[in-house]
Amino acid sequence: MRSFPKVDLHRHLEGSIRIETFLDIAQKENVSLPSYDLEGFRRLIQVTHDQPDFLNFLNKFKIFRGFYPNRQAIERIAYEGVEDAARDNIKYLELRYSPTHFACGQRFPEDEVIRWVQGALEQAMEDHDIEVVPILTISRDYGIELAEHTVNLAARYAGKYFFGLDLAGDEIHHSARPFQRLFERAKDAGMGLTLHAGEAGGAENVIEAVKSLGCDRIGHGIKAAQSEEAMDILAEYDVMLEICPTSNIHTGVVTSLEDHPLKVLYHRGIPVSLNTDDPMISNITLTDEYVNAATKMGFSDEDLKQLNRMALEHCFHPDKAELKRKLNDNWN
Repeated sequence: MRSFPKVDLHRHLEGSIRIETFLDIAQKENVSLPSYDLEGFRRLIQVTHDQPDFLNFLNKFKIFRGFYPNRQAIERIAYEGVEDAARDNIKYLELRYSPTHFACGQRFPEDEVIRWVQGALEQAMEDHDIEVVPILTISRDYGIELAEHTVNLAARYAGKYFFGLDLAGDEIHHSARPFQRLFERAKDAGMGLTLHAGEAGGAENVIEAVKSLGCDRIGHGIKAAQSEEAMDILAEYDVMLEICPTSNIHTGVVTSLEDHPLKVLYHRGIPVSLNTDDPMISNITLTDEYVNAATKMGFSDEDLKQLNRMALEHCFHPDKAELKRKLNDNWN
């Protein structure tokens, strides 16, 4: 499965940082951390023996906020995130991140952070056999004003530094509806639209994402399998679900891989893709997800090829036809 060419449409840069890099930067730059012991730090930021829980999973990111001490650290993290994906034989990666997340600790200008990250992504693409498209992430948790500032900034860079907009965060306590005009702003700028919905929240959030916010894709969206209406809408509007099975186990929204609804949604004719979400937080690779899909979820090699073909059909790459021409032979 490691040699199997793969597409990952749902991966967070913030959740892809090597633990060793985190500690190395902290020690070199005198950044305060709760622990500098590798295994001790791992228990703080990785899902190890934690009870599966959605909010506990989100809380793993608290240590990250305000961490990044300088440009070199941000560039290193971005480069290594792509390098690790390429080593896993991922051929096309949509890597989502929040410039605010990387800028806030040292109050870096967000537009400079965007350029630093982009430069690192481009260098990694030059050095490795992988195509990377960046996606802007905003969060429900920090209010509309901050999100609006970031979207307005990113819209100026649409088609150059950002090709899609994602809304993440706590969907249980924060509705997506207040962000509707920001999605309209991003769409007008030519960006693809996705958001986290129907993960810990219900199928009604998936319906809202499609019909009210006009999303092209849904992050997770697995609760749609509990609603005939939601599944019908996804099929009718041809909206893809970016599914991350191990993450769904760690957030407690699915009890086992054997019971995961991915296969149900796939056979229903709903576009689905297989992704990692936060490979460092969950301590996985996309190869691990493919092994699980084959051994625990009943997917054949042909099914896995079809997942990648569908992912390319629903990607946010600016030249989808050229991308498919370049990569589709991997799955023929």
